[in-house]
Amino acid sequence: MAEPPDWRLQTTERALNRLERQGFAWEFLRRNPDYRSDYDRLRSAPASRPGASLPHRSAALQWGLRFPARPRLAR
Repeated sequence: MAEPPDWRLQTTERALNRLERQGFAWEFLRRNPDYRSDYDRLRSAPASRPGASLPHRSAALQWGLRFPARPRLAR
């Protein structure tokens, strides 16, 4: 994950002040070192096989994340 801009810079502060709630929450979260560590760990984990417990589910619960449902494949 790329380093986020320094929130103390005036240009960054102005951009953060224009964000809605979800955007601000994301900016706060992506600056959290524990979240960044989890993100890097999950990105480097091998893909799960179908039906296996997904590590991103526990991370989503821990960090309060929600992901849109994936559409089912047409049968």
